[in-house]
Amino acid sequence: MDLTEAERSMLTKKQEEICGLTLLILRDAKDPEKEETIKENFTSIIALLNQIAAYSHTGHDLNKLTVAINELFLIMSRERLHKIWIASPITIEIVCNFLNSVRFQFVKNGIKLTLPKNINIGNIIHQ
Repeated sequence: MDLTEAERSMLTKKQEEICGLTLLILRDAKDPEKEETIKENFTSIIALLNQIAAYSHTGHDLNKLTVAINELFLIMSRERLHKIWIASPITIEIVCNFLNSVRFQFVKNGIKLTLPKNINIGNIIHQ
C-alpha cells in the first residue's frame, strides 16, 4: 500500500524532529547536570524511530539501537555518580551522529529504513 502525501509529510517531520533533538542533546552533552534532559531526548528519538519503522515493510529491528542507548545511559549515570564526565560527551556525539545517519527512503509500498552497519558503545568506551 502506497503512503499518502500526508503520511510522507508526517514521516519527514519526524525525521526533522530527530535531527532537532540530537542538536539539543549535543548542546547539553558536556554538562553532567543535563543528564536527565539528554536521556529524555534520546528516549523521544527512540520513540520517533519506532513510529517511522512502523511504516517500513523491511522489518527493521531497532533493538540494537535501544541496547546501545541503554549502554550510554549506564555510562552517563556512572560518570555522574563518580563526578567525572569524560566518556559521556564523546559517546553522546557518536550516538547522535549515528541517529542522524539513519536513512529513510520512500518506496512503492512504504518506507525503507537503513541503519548504519554497527553501533557498539562498549567498544567505543574501552578503546
